[in-house]
Amino acid sequence: MRIRKNASWFICTIAKESAHNWDICKSVSSWGIPTSGRKLSMDQAKKGDYLLIYLASKGFIGIASITGPMKRPADRAEAPWAGGIYRYGIVIPFELEMEMEEPLKKLFVEMKIAGTSITATALRRGFTRISNADGETLASEMTKFPIKQK
Repeated sequence: MRIRKNASWFICTIAKESAHNWDICKSVSSWGIPTSGRKLSMDQAKKGDYLLIYLASKGFIGIASITGPMKRPADRAEAPWAGGIYRYGIVIPFELEMEMEEPLKKLFVEMKIAGTSITATALRRGFTRISNADGETLASEMTKFPIKQK
């Protein structure tokens, strides 16, 4: 996987009890952000940016590149997760770049992912921008392990 410079990085967290949502995301090539009444800027992520997919309690499971602008889902087809458009107020289209055969488990040191500035709190948000350095570091580590073939 070749990393584009000047792209922004985001961590997308899936709760361990919702692990099945990853298969839904892959089937519709889209990440749903639960807004739960929060106002989020629709221009945080843009085409060409990266999503690091993190499965809670397991580790990093994939990297995707954003293929279009963030948008409000028009119908249930664009937000197929439990709660639909009422829970998932923003969706981001993506292309899966790589998926790990086994999650990359990282230790936490002083409430941060080892070797990064990413806090445990950032992982609880579901969608969080991280520094380019942290994104590139994690992507580099992920590419050293076996990946699923497309």
